[in-house]
Amino acid sequence: MESPLVIIADINILLPLLFGQTQRAKFLRKAWKSLGFRLVLTPQILDELSRVVTYPKVLTNFGLDTASVTSAIQILKRIAILLPGDYAEVDVIEEDPSDNIYLAAALESGADYLVTQDRHILSLKYFYGTQIISLEQFVRVLRKT
Repeated sequence: MESPLVIIADINILLPLLFGQTQRAKFLRKAWKSLGFRLVLTPQILDELSRVVTYPKVLTNFGLDTASVTSAIQILKRIAILLPGDYAEVDVIEEDPSDNIYLAAALESGADYLVTQDRHILSLKYFYGTQIISLEQFVRVLRKT
């Protein structure tokens, strides 16, 4: 049996993965639940997720309330690969330094993919062995497996 892919998802991928109702979001959740991939998280990524899900626009767009957010984050912590976040000093992306947390997670985890829609990250293509791909590319990868 082949090992599942190990990925890092940036915040713009995590939100629809956890809360989205589109066909693509449902496909991703199904692939995740069936071990089509494993998700890597660090304390820095969890902090960003916890901060972003409190934004009124995010709460409205995804129809969230505090209880559903708390529940989703607790489930996420149980099923994701949690790393200590030891590579917090990665400083590659100057245009948006907050994106460096995903590169740090890639360095720490050796993940197969970093999935993002962020052009600053996508422009790198690879980071220490982790391929950086768009959500559309990742869906194609999953459909092939």
